[in-house]
Amino acid sequence: MLSKNKIKHFNSLSLNKFRQQHQEFILEGTKSVEELLKSDFTIKEIIATAEWVQQHPLVLKAIPTEVVTDREMQQISQMKTPPGVLALVAIPTVSWKLNQGFTLILDGINDPGNLGTIIRTADWFGIENIVCSHDTVDVYHPKVVQATMGSIFRVNVFYENLESVLIAARQNDVAIYGAVMNGENIFSSDLKFSSALLVIGSESHGIREPLLPLITHPITYPKFGTKAVINSAESLNAAIATALILGIFIPSTQG
Repeated sequence: MLSKNKIKHFNSLSLNKFRQQHQEFILEGTKSVEELLKSDFTIKEIIATAEWVQQHPLVLKAIPTEVVTDREMQQISQMKTPPGVLALVAIPTVSWKLNQGFTLILDGINDPGNLGTIIRTADWFGIENIVCSHDTVDVYHPKVVQATMGSIFRVNVFYENLESVLIAARQNDVAIYGAVMNGENIFSSDLKFSSALLVIGSESHGIREPLLPLITHPITYPKFGTKAVINSAESLNAAIATALILGIFIPSTQG
């Protein structure tokens, strides 16, 4: 039986300040827990319903599990329909430094679903590092974690002053690509690089003004169709834009 203090603690982790205070986050769902078990993240506790344990006898073979009632799971779950299994996970200590290779830069992504989808997309394209502005939504927000579908364990996410990051990149001759409305058509751009950053802004504001002069290669994913100029969407969803650009960008750099 879960104590009132444990229920209170689990519920508190829906808020960023308590996740930071305790350096813990909540993970829910069978696929996410399976991905967690294959990762290097530290599992502090796993809680599951008796029905879930019965249906997944091998998943938690080596991990101690506290079995709870459906009502108790409902009390601590951060989802409207609890999936039956929940893990308490330690937030790892990570630090980012400019290095060779490709890094995705996110400026002001506020929607948890968008960030989670971008992380999952980055994982698909083999991108290991994402650097976010400090006001980007917390990577351990429950909706972000859920949207990554386990990719959170394979993609490193950092929070930095983006202006400082881009200045350092320029000083080290790192190419800085930025997705803007009036950049060079990505299909005709030279995307070859030995080291590069790709900056994606929010769909509402785009890349913010202080960062624009630091971008060395402004690029645009063009509109298509007969109505591409008038009566069309002003911008793409940030996650969709990221996927489209990476679909051109990554294969081009590996040819």
